[in-house]
Amino acid sequence: MATPMRINVPKTPKESFNPGRPASHLLRSQAVHLQEALAKHIGEIASVLAINPYKLRTEKEFGDYAKKVTAILHPHNSPPPK
Repeated sequence: MATPMRINVPKTPKESFNPGRPASHLLRSQAVHLQEALAKHIGEIASVLAINPYKLRTEKEFGDYAKKVTAILHPHNSPPPK
C-alpha cells in the first residue's frame, strides 16, 4: 500500500474569526442540523433517565441499565441497546 500524499493546508488567519460578525446562512444551517441530530437522542436519554437506579434489584437489571447508559455515553464503543 502506497503512502498517502501529504497536503499542507495553511492556517486560518486569526483575524478571520470575528465574534461580533452576524452568523452566515451556513452557520445557521449547521446549528439547525446539530439540533436535529441532538433531538433524535432525547427519547433514548429520557427513557433511561426515567429508570430509578434505587429500584434495580437484580444483577441482570443493573447490567441492562449499565449497557443502556454506556451506549448513550460512549456510542462508538458499545453495541446498541436492546
